[in-house]
Amino acid sequence: MKLKLILVTVLAFGSMAHAQGGILSNLSIGVGFEGIFPSATFTKSLALSNSPSNTQASTNSVGAVADARYDFGRHSAVGFAFSLHRNSELFYNGDSLNTSRVQTNNAEMIGTYIFRLPANEHVKPYAMFGGGMVRFSPNNNYTGTGVPSAQTKPAFAYGFGTDLNFKARWAVRLQYRGLLRSDPDFKLSSSSVDDTYGTQLRTHVAEPSIQLVYHF
Repeated sequence: MKLKLILVTVLAFGSMAHAQGGILSNLSIGVGFEGIFPSATFTKSLALSNSPSNTQASTNSVGAVADARYDFGRHSAVGFAFSLHRNSELFYNGDSLNTSRVQTNNAEMIGTYIFRLPANEHVKPYAMFGGGMVRFSPNNNYTGTGVPSAQTKPAFAYGFGTDLNFKARWAVRLQYRGLLRSDPDFKLSSSSVDDTYGTQLRTHVAEPSIQLVYHF
């Protein structure tokens, strides 16, 4: 249902662009699917790295992504991407071997500067960097002590990709985005009877995607 709504929005913007005589000619919008593959984790403090009794991990998932871009120069563009996916945060207590799990619905809002690399008519590569935030919204599927609360965490983004044009206004976008984000504790660290939560970790997330792009 959400993907259908995104596609309807893209078509509506297309109609507006033609009606306004090319005012939006520098705008493009892509929609598609994105893989979420959390990998390496990084501690924020030396104390945690010297005594890593607590460990946190995120499960893999697949989500939907929408990406709007505006070109303002021969090699420059700005973009805003919004993506939705669901996964679980796993908390391991190394002292007691307890494992807690919180399933969460995540919304990523990332702004980027895009540098367009040398291209031809059909292949248009680019590199990008930027940042934004990830909103973690836990649902009722969780185990452990306490009731998890929603949290918003900052994120740094970088990546690269290419648009493969196959018609005058249509392209397929193949993209890799790397995201370095702070891990959530769902505000459980202050209320927990043990020290399972509050790992204070950062996680690097690999996010490859494929999108259908419309150029106005």
